[in-house]
Amino acid sequence: MLHQGIILREGQVTKTIYNLIRDKRYEDVIECIVNLGEAANTRAGLSTLAYCYYHAQKYEEASTCYEQLCTLVPKVAKYKFYYAQSLYQAGIFGDALKVLKQIADNDELKEQCLQLQSAILYSSEDFAGAQSVLNQRTIGTADTLNDEGCLLYQADQYDSAVQRFNTALQVGGFNPLIAYNLALSHFRKKEKTQAIDYTADIVERGIRNHPELGIGAQIDTDGSARSVGNPITMALSGITQALNLKAAIEYSENNVEAARDALLDLPPRAESELDPVTLHNIALTDPQGTVAGLRKLAFLLELGPPACPRETFANLLLICCKHEMYETAADILAEHTALTYKYLSQYLYELLDALITAQASAELAEKKLGVLASSLAGKLRSLAAKVQEVRTTTDQNALRNALKDYENALELYLPVVMARAWISWRDDDFVGAEREFRSSAEFCSENPIWRLNAGHVLFMQGDKYKEASAFYEPIIRQHGDDIMSVSAAVLANLCVSYIMTFQNEEAEELMRRVEKAEELKGNMGKQYHHLCIVNLVVGTLYCAKSNYEFGLSRIAHALEGGSGARLYADTWLHVKRCILSLLAGMAKQNVILPNPAIQEVMNFLKSCEVNGLFTPANVYSASEEAPTEPLTIGLEARKLRLLLIKLSEYENE
Repeated sequence: MLHQGIILREGQVTKTIYNLIRDKRYEDVIECIVNLGEAANTRAGLSTLAYCYYHAQKYEEASTCYEQLCTLVPKVAKYKFYYAQSLYQAGIFGDALKVLKQIADNDELKEQCLQLQSAILYSSEDFAGAQSVLNQRTIGTADTLNDEGCLLYQADQYDSAVQRFNTALQVGGFNPLIAYNLALSHFRKKEKTQAIDYTADIVERGIRNHPELGIGAQIDTDGSARSVGNPITMALSGITQALNLKAAIEYSENNVEAARDALLDLPPRAESELDPVTLHNIALTDPQGTVAGLRKLAFLLELGPPACPRETFANLLLICCKHEMYETAADILAEHTALTYKYLSQYLYELLDALITAQASAELAEKKLGVLASSLAGKLRSLAAKVQEVRTTTDQNALRNALKDYENALELYLPVVMARAWISWRDDDFVGAEREFRSSAEFCSENPIWRLNAGHVLFMQGDKYKEASAFYEPIIRQHGDDIMSVSAAVLANLCVSYIMTFQNEEAEELMRRVEKAEELKGNMGKQYHHLCIVNLVVGTLYCAKSNYEFGLSRIAHALEGGSGARLYADTWLHVKRCILSLLAGMAKQNVILPNPAIQEVMNFLKSCEVNGLFTPANVYSASEEAPTEPLTIGLEARKLRLLLIKLSEYENE
């Protein structure tokens, strides 16, 4: 018999089948056995078929085969165990527990049954039940120690969990899944160096032991590498878990590019083959934009537990609020009330509720945030007193724990402060925002995010540039020679603050530093737009002060004369605002621009027209749907040039 290039000779069928299994060609084995007719319904055929289905991760099909085997040979307990195991992997927990009860008295399988029962109850989030079963298992084995660690981790007892996982590795030798659990516990303890070390060890061993998985192949081939599918060796190697954790660590440090790179190291798979955790993390770092990421998260949410990662619900809501899609966030909360109580902490629910409420009533939102801020401030004062008390003793562990508790409380307090300031900022009440920052300075004054936003609030008031500089300058000093790691907005605002306080030399020196650093990075193959943004902001400032000749020259310089390399919707927004302001001034005869300067502006617009012919002129938020034929920069530049020609001719009449 010939089957897809596989020759099944009479008398050698069994040998051929087992050779295929040895080579892990499970799909081929399944096709062969299914096409053998009645042989597929024998004990040997069903057993082999079930084994291959299981290892091909087709668990529902595997459970069907094992169910038939249990009927065919009801006295063989191991088939019932495999049946329960397949049901567990398929997420059918209730049926799996019922099957296990049928073999609960089997001494030979007792430990395996208890272990599987623990896993089922743990996955069902019945942690008390899992602990009860765990107490019946053999003490001190690597598997028992690992499961004890998992329950301790779930109870937020990370120190004890680390001890169990370490002991499990010592007892049973290196196991990538236990090593991953250990890395995850270190991450929760904010010991990121240790977490990265364990993930690196897992990946290194995975590359060495499983070259067939093509780890890192997506980077080499720009994502076009052939899919390796989802072999069971990949799940057991811990590679996907470790690289996802590495991505999570980078993401928590706001290194989105590094997180995306970690995910690109994963074995190449089609999107339909991705596991839920990987899909979740790709959604958070999706280079295609917010909408694409939200769709992936919404898809995961519809899958529901246990497939959907528990962080999905909170992250979906947070991203919606981050991009001001408050109505969408409110709808999601209303549609998934059960998940609200299950997956959102009381703190996070109150914060999200206040942000959504702010759209209808800023006063009510401020009241809700005020109650939350007052509660957290009281807790911070209590913890600060405890830290001072422990400092007088010699107990270093107690001091570390007290400091950790204080830092954790501060992490909760800071978003509330920012939310209260944002409500005032949104209404252009920068004095009110400053008042909020001053009231929180007691706890947050050393926090870099707080200092950055405090600087922005002072800058926006228009008469506190000196105070704003005092917040921006330490950020520049902190980054030393790597000035490109500083936000372009900070550099631009500091330049403007210098100019407005008559410190032009300092502004020029800062711009020279940025230009030099940008050239150096450009020679290394990295592209930055810091100098472009600084020049745009400085140019806009001069235009706002009616010095259009110099202001528009800075803007043209920022965009390299409109050559196209830095001409896109975000930068074009600044260009057209300044030129429209010029046109309005000329129409009212409040602004007179020399003919050479007008000619320069026209040449600049002509260049923008040519190079921006197919570039969209507007930025659309995640909640907005871009038109099928959006206006382009080229078209808008042509209209602006026409208006400038008309006004120039009118002035010269």
